[in-house]
Amino acid sequence: MRPLTIDLDRLAAAFVCEQGDFRLDLLSGRILDIPPAGTDPQIEQLLEEEPERLLAVDCLAQADILALMAEFLPEVEQPAAYTALQAALDSRKPLRSFHNALNQFPGVRAAWQAFEAERLRELALDWLAENQLELRL
Repeated sequence: MRPLTIDLDRLAAAFVCEQGDFRLDLLSGRILDIPPAGTDPQIEQLLEEEPERLLAVDCLAQADILALMAEFLPEVEQPAAYTALQAALDSRKPLRSFHNALNQFPGVRAAWQAFEAERLRELALDWLAENQLELRL
């Protein structure tokens, strides 16, 4: 495995990007948000001259995000919050509904944010291992 100094929280956040093209620079360890063509000549040059240096970070699919949300439900101890979040996940627009329901329960929202951050860090570490990279501390 190749050790690399990486901002693990930034990498984890790239997994839940709604839009964007994130790449891990295998030389510097930076997470790059690739802008639209014509915006950043340096990044365009890097993409053209050394494409193997930038490893694409794929966003989680909606089903994976919903699975994380469902995994969080057993952690919710407030019956009203549990019911609201379960109903949100069963709704027509579960992602938006889940976040709207969280806004009604600030303590549960904080617990979700901590849970999500931890799970995303775990996913980022797994992704690094799959790509034969090791986080250098």
